[in-house]
Amino acid sequence: MSKPFFWVLHFLSRWMLRTFYPAMETEGVHYANHPGPTLLCGNHPNTLADPLMAGIHLDYQTYFLANAGLWMNPVTAFIIDPFCIPVARPKDKEAGADKGSKEEVFNRTFNALETGKIMYIAPEAYSELERKLRKVKAGAASLALEGESRNGWKLGITLQPVGINYESPTTCFSRAFVRYGEPIVAAEWREQYEKSPMRAVRGLTNLLSERMEGLLIHTKNKTEERCLRRIDRSVQNDRPMTVSAHHYRTQRILTWLRELGEDQRESLCALASEYDSLLRAEGRQDLEYSSHPRRNYTPGLFLALPLFLYGLINHLPWLVAINAIWKALGIDRGYKATVQTLGSWVVLPLLYLLQTLLLNWIYPGGQGWLYLLSLPVSGLFALRYWVTYRAFWAGRFSGRSKSHDRLQSLRNQLMAALPAFDDSVSTTPRTA
Repeated sequence: MSKPFFWVLHFLSRWMLRTFYPAMETEGVHYANHPGPTLLCGNHPNTLADPLMAGIHLDYQTYFLANAGLWMNPVTAFIIDPFCIPVARPKDKEAGADKGSKEEVFNRTFNALETGKIMYIAPEAYSELERKLRKVKAGAASLALEGESRNGWKLGITLQPVGINYESPTTCFSRAFVRYGEPIVAAEWREQYEKSPMRAVRGLTNLLSERMEGLLIHTKNKTEERCLRRIDRSVQNDRPMTVSAHHYRTQRILTWLRELGEDQRESLCALASEYDSLLRAEGRQDLEYSSHPRRNYTPGLFLALPLFLYGLINHLPWLVAINAIWKALGIDRGYKATVQTLGSWVVLPLLYLLQTLLLNWIYPGGQGWLYLLSLPVSGLFALRYWVTYRAFWAGRFSGRSKSHDRLQSLRNQLMAALPAFDDSVSTTPRTA
């Protein structure tokens, strides 16, 4: 890929991610922001968005290992082939993928590392939505150690762990925290590898898994995940924090939960579950019963409302279109945010153009191109307004729930059972 094309694509990808993940923050970019050869090893909760999240913050071109099923679509294959290497998983082979054999993957990856490239790899191999690190496969460690061995241990390959933390991986405009950890130098495992390649690969894989796990909210199972999310949601709605501070507080909540006695923990999780089930049954949000600081009136709330409505009305066709595309495809919900984000690259410019042409047709002497310029500005303003004042508007027009008192009582019991978590943060992440 030529450098001009790379920088154009890099800029567009950054712009897209900053639009659809406006509160994204990063930490430890300096660990990874250097030329290769590097295996950028990230967790995989959100399918196609994860490689972009991991690589887009670096000043160097990143190449990707991607599932071979993506090459079955000729349009997708044309777009991704210059910077992706196909990997054929068993289910890709069953679907008819004819690229990505193990030998091809290893040879192309070795060639990339030997020419100093940064390669993104998801060592878990599969994408799942739960906040946990699944078992890390040995592929990354094998590639790094064999690559060094083939080249006399002089390449300088590093395994760079990265943890991608989405607050809601299936939702556009949610928040994300990308953490880069301390890299692992493959050549430091030379002695172990020359004695026993299998043990060296296993040991390096375990170290990589440990480093990656430390960058995430790592729940043990679905029961713990559900309990943590319910408690964490209410704490965040009462005391909202930036995405990085929220991440560290969530880790403290998880540690506290695990330190409780089994009976106490089960009782607390049952209370959180009862409250959550009643919210769902009544079609309500926790925000409506919270003490969020923006539940109160502020002058900007109504002063900015006309501009918000202008932006919202002009972007309703886009909202309808991306939701229709998602439903029409009928694919796994793990792809929802990614499909809607990537689809907007095409849908949004087309709708802007059609809306402008329609205005010019209705008002031939109007300022149609001035209207076109107002569309992206008003859209970003509407998004910012909604993120800022969503807590105030939550439930304002839905009337009083028949279970209002019960919901409030359950929430009060839940919050009373929690300690006053220290809201300080030991690090200062940089906003992306």
